[in-house]
Amino acid sequence: MKKKLLTCMVCAFAFCCTPLSVCFGTTVKAFAVDSAFSPIYLETTGTKEVTSATNLSAFRIKDESGVAVAKGTVYALTIDNGFIFQNTPEIFLSGKYREKVSFEIDSQDPSTAYITIDKKTSDSHGFIEIQNLDIAPTKKSQTNTDIILTLSSTTTYDTIKVGTYKESSSYKTAITIQSFQGGEKPSASGMAASGKKLQVRIDGEEYGTITVEDDGTWNYVFPYKYSNLEEGSHTFAIGYYQNEKTWFGTVSKEFEILPPQTKTTATVCFTVGSNTYTYDGRTGYLEASPFIDGSGRTLLPLRAVANTLGVDTKEIQWDEKTQTITIVYNQKTISCTIGSNVLTVNGVISEMDTAPIISNGVTFLPLRPLLNAFGITDVNWDDTTATVSYEAEKPALENI
Repeated sequence: MKKKLLTCMVCAFAFCCTPLSVCFGTTVKAFAVDSAFSPIYLETTGTKEVTSATNLSAFRIKDESGVAVAKGTVYALTIDNGFIFQNTPEIFLSGKYREKVSFEIDSQDPSTAYITIDKKTSDSHGFIEIQNLDIAPTKKSQTNTDIILTLSSTTTYDTIKVGTYKESSSYKTAITIQSFQGGEKPSASGMAASGKKLQVRIDGEEYGTITVEDDGTWNYVFPYKYSNLEEGSHTFAIGYYQNEKTWFGTVSKEFEILPPQTKTTATVCFTVGSNTYTYDGRTGYLEASPFIDGSGRTLLPLRAVANTLGVDTKEIQWDEKTQTITIVYNQKTISCTIGSNVLTVNGVISEMDTAPIISNGVTFLPLRPLLNAFGITDVNWDDTTATVSYEAEKPALENI
C-alpha cells in the first residue's frame, strides 16, 4: 500500500517537472506560466511583439481529463495588462467538444470572454482551437510587459504568454495636418506613420477611420454627415486608432461653418443646334443656333453671349465698311473682323483657330476665344449633349 502511494507521488512529481510540449501542426512549446498542470490546459503556436491592435497566434484549450463536461459549464478566458478582446474568432472543435461550444465576449468587461459548453460532452478527450482572435491595448496597457491569457472555470486551469506589449517606434511619428479645405466638400490632408490606422472625430464624435498611405500621407474628405453640423465653430481632430474608445497622438484644428452665401454668378448653357439657351435656369431664345464649322470648332452667337455678361448693345459697335466688331466691356476693348483669325484685346493681338462669320444675319465667334476675351477661362463642354456652359457674374440689379 505504501509502495503504491509512493509511486503515485513520484509520477505526480515527474509530471510537474516535465516541460509542456505539444503537436500543434508542428511540435511547439506551450509557454505555460504558473501552470496548474491540470488535465485541461492552454497551448499556443507562438507569441507576438504587440505594438497596437493585433491578431493573436492560434491557441488551444486542450482537455485530456477523460471526464464528461456538463451542459452549461463555462470556461473563462481572461487577458491581462489592460488588453481587450475585439471580435468573435474562428473556432475549431475536436473530440468531446465537437458541435458543443459557443464563444462570447463580456460586454461589460471585454478583457474576458466566455466559452460555454452548450451540450453535455462524452468522457473522452478533445480540444477547442481558437484562431483569428483580435486584441487591442487600452490606456491601462503597460509597455515592455508580458500579455498573459488565463483559462479558468471554478478554478484556474492554466495560463500562457501570448505576447509582449512594446511601444511602436512608428507611432512616434507625429501626425500633422498640412491642409484643411472648407467649402461645400471640406477635406483635410497631412502626414503620419505609414500604414497606420487613424480615427477622425468632429466635436468629439467619431467620424470614421482612414489608413495612412505607404508614402506617409493621409487624406480625409468630410462625409455627407458634415452638412448636419450647425453654423459656427467646430473642432476637427485626428489620432492613431487603437479601438473605438482609444486613440492617441491626436492633433486638431478649429474650423467654421458659415451661413449659406447668395450665389453671385449665373450658369449659362448653349447647345449646338438649339435655338434656346439657359441663364440661371431660365430659358432665352436665339435668332440663330450655335453650330460646329468645317474645322470642327463650335461657334456661339456674339450678342447672346455678350448679353449674358451684362454687355449693353450700345457697347457693341459694327463697322460695315471693314466688317469689324468692336466691344467695350469692363475696361476691355475687344475687336475682330469677319473672315479673319485675328482677335485684338486691348491692343494685344492673338490668333483664333477659326474665323468669325455671319450666318442668318447673326455674328458668330469661336467659343473659347470669345469667352476668354471676356475673361471667362473656366468653360465646360459636354460632348454627349454638345453643350457649353460657364459661370457669368450676375448684374448688380439681380443681387438686390
